[in-house]
Amino acid sequence: MICHSLKTYFARLSLVGALLLAPTPAAWAQDPAQDASGRVERQVAPGVTEINDNSSTRTIYSQEFFAAYSPITAKDMLEHVPGVVGVTTIAAQNLKEDRRGLRSNTDQILINGKRVTGKDGDSQAYLEKLPSTRILRIEVILGNVKELDAEVGVRVINLVTDDTKKSSGSFGIGLIEFSTGNSRPNFQLNYGGEAGALTYTLALETRPRMLPADLEESVSSPAAPIGVIRELRAPERRNYNARALLTYDFGDGQVMQMNALVDHISREENDTLRTLVLSPTGGETLVGAILDHGTGRDTIYEISGDYVQPFGDGNKFLGLLVHNQTVNKLDSDLSNVLGLSPVATGGDTLDQKSDETILRGTFRFPMRTADEFEIGVEGARNKLDKDLDFFSVVGGRRVDIAVFNSDQVVSEDRVEVFSTYSWKLSDNVEVEPGVAAEFSWLDQVGTNVNSNRSFKFAKPTLNVVYTPSGTSQVFLNVARDVGQLSFEDFTATVDRDADEIIGGNPLLVPEKSWDFNVGFDHRFANGAGTINLKGFYRRIQDVNDRVPLAAGQSGPGNIGDGKNWGGKVEGSAKFAKLGLPDITLSGSFLWQTSSVTDPFTKAKRRIAKEPRYEISGQGRHDLRRWNLSYGFEYNKKGPTVESDFNKFDVKTTGGDLRLFVEKQVGNGLIVRFFTGNSLKLTNTRERTLYVVSQADGRILQRQFRVERQAYFLGLRLRGTF
Repeated sequence: MICHSLKTYFARLSLVGALLLAPTPAAWAQDPAQDASGRVERQVAPGVTEINDNSSTRTIYSQEFFAAYSPITAKDMLEHVPGVVGVTTIAAQNLKEDRRGLRSNTDQILINGKRVTGKDGDSQAYLEKLPSTRILRIEVILGNVKELDAEVGVRVINLVTDDTKKSSGSFGIGLIEFSTGNSRPNFQLNYGGEAGALTYTLALETRPRMLPADLEESVSSPAAPIGVIRELRAPERRNYNARALLTYDFGDGQVMQMNALVDHISREENDTLRTLVLSPTGGETLVGAILDHGTGRDTIYEISGDYVQPFGDGNKFLGLLVHNQTVNKLDSDLSNVLGLSPVATGGDTLDQKSDETILRGTFRFPMRTADEFEIGVEGARNKLDKDLDFFSVVGGRRVDIAVFNSDQVVSEDRVEVFSTYSWKLSDNVEVEPGVAAEFSWLDQVGTNVNSNRSFKFAKPTLNVVYTPSGTSQVFLNVARDVGQLSFEDFTATVDRDADEIIGGNPLLVPEKSWDFNVGFDHRFANGAGTINLKGFYRRIQDVNDRVPLAAGQSGPGNIGDGKNWGGKVEGSAKFAKLGLPDITLSGSFLWQTSSVTDPFTKAKRRIAKEPRYEISGQGRHDLRRWNLSYGFEYNKKGPTVESDFNKFDVKTTGGDLRLFVEKQVGNGLIVRFFTGNSLKLTNTRERTLYVVSQADGRILQRQFRVERQAYFLGLRLRGTF
C-alpha cells in the first residue's frame, strides 16, 4: 500500500512538471501590446498582468486575483503568489543576517516602491501589519531594481497601497497551548489609512516567545559509561511590540517616510540541571542538582526614515537615517537544590546597551536612455557598553569573581563612499560595476583592555544580467565583502545553551571575502510557477572562529583563510493555473561545503556553525467551495561542527514542521487552528572531550546530548474592520 501511494505521488509530480513546461493555452493569455518605448504588457491570467520593459519584468497581481481567498493581511496575500519563496516563513523572520550598514541590507520587499529603512523595523516586519484592504496590487519584479541594493537575481516584491480607500484595520486574537501544560494568549491590532498627503500604518502586538525543552546528556569514558545529565529549561518570555509607518507625499516625487519601533521581551527563566552517576548494576544515583534562575528584559528602540528629492532632469537625491538602541539586562542566580532547601552558590549579572546610528545620502543621475550613475556616502557609529559580573556565594555572603575583559565600552566610527554605474549594454544585457571605500576607527575602553585601531577596505562589485526572454534571466555577481564585527566577541560572555563562559578577544578583525555568484531564473507560463538556480563560491580571509588565547583557553578570533562553495535551488508552483486543485507550493534547498585549517589540530575541516544543507518548504491548499484552507511549513538544517582547545562538537538540528487549518466564518473573519514543532524535533550534540587538547589526541569523555523541544497547539481568530 505504501509503495503504491509513493508511485502515485511521484506520478503526479511528473505530471505537474510536464504541465509546467507545456505551452500556454491561448485562452489564458492575451496577445502582448508593445508601446513606442519597447515596453510590452500582456494579461497572462485573470487578475495577473506581466510587464516587460527590457530592464525588468513585473508580474502584477491585482485585487481580482486575491478576491476569492478573502485575505486578512499582506502576508496572507503573498502566500498565494508563486515566486516569493521564503519571504513569509518563520525561518525568514527569525534568521535575518546582521549586515554591515544599510548598503548591505538585502531586504527584498518594497512598500510603494520604497524599502522601509531600518535594522530591526524592516519591510518584512510589516507583512502582517498591512491590512489586505489597503493593498491595491502586488508586483513581483525580476531585474535590476534601483530603489534598493537587492542581491542580484533575487525577486523583489513591491506592495502598492490604495490611497483612495478609507481607513481600515485588522485584528487577531488567540491562545497557544504548550505540551508542558502552559497556555498563553496572543493579540494583534493593525490600523492604516490616510489623511490628505499623509499615509500611516499603526500596529500593536503581544505574544509568547518561549519554547520549553528538556535535555539529556549521556557521559562516558573510553572504557565505560559514567553518568547522565538531565536539564529542564522552562523559560517564560513575552514579547510586546509597537510599530508605526508614516509616509508624506509633498508632490512632484518629493516623499518622506518615517518608521518607529519599540520591541520589548520580558524574561524569567528556570533551568534545572541534575547530574546522575551510573552504578555497576546500571542504576542511577543523583549526585548534583543546580537551579539557574534568571530574570531580565531585552528592549529595542528604533526610529528611521528616508527622504526622496527629485531635482533637475530625472536626477534624484535619497537620504536615509537609522537610530537603533538595544538594552539587555539579566540577573542569574545559581542554587544547589540537591538538599531539602535551596542553597545559593553564585551567579552573574549582565547590564548591556548597544547603539547604532547610520546616515546615508545617495545621488542618482540618469545617463543616456537606460543607464544610471549613482554616488553616495554612508556614515555610521556603533557602540556597546557592557558590564558582566560574576560572583559566588560563600557562607551566605556574595564574593565577586574577577573575569578578564568582562566590562568594556566598544565604539566604532565608519565612513563609506560608494559609486555604481548601470550600463545597458544591449536590450538583453545590463552591466553594473561599482566600487566602495570604507574607513573605520575602533576604540575599546575597559578595566583590562584599552586600545584603538583603524581599518580601511576597498569593496569593488560587478553585476551582469542577461535577459534572453521576458520569462528568463541569467545573472552573475562578483563582490568584495567585509563581514559585520560583533562587539560581543570582544568581551567575555556567557553561552547559556552550552553552559560555559567564553573569553573575549579585543584583537578580532572582520572577515573579508571575494564572493562569486552565478544563477538562472525562469517563470513558467501563465504564472504557474518559478524556478531559481544559484551557484556560489567564496574565498574568505580572516575566518572568524575559536582560537587559542592562553594556556588551555580559547575565544573568538581569526584563524586564517578558508573557502565556501555550494548551490541553491528555489521553486514554486501554482497548481490552479494548470487546471488542477488550488494548491500553492514553494520550497528551497541549499547545499554547501567549506574548508579551513583548524587552529588546534592543524587539520582541514568545515567552517564552524555552517550547516551542510538547509531545506525549506511551504504549501497551502485552498478549498474555496467550503471556504477552507490547510497547509504546512517545514524547515531543516544540516549538521554543523564546532572546534575548541580540548573539545570537538558535531551538532544536528531536527526538522520543524508547522501545520494549519483555517476556515472563513463570514463577515471577514477567519478561524485558524495551528500546530508548531509537529514532529517533536530532536536536536543533538555529540561532544568529544580530550585529556589535554585535541592536538594531544587522548580522549577523556564522550558526551551525547539530546534536546527535545515542546510542541504547541494554537487557535486564532482574525478579521478586518
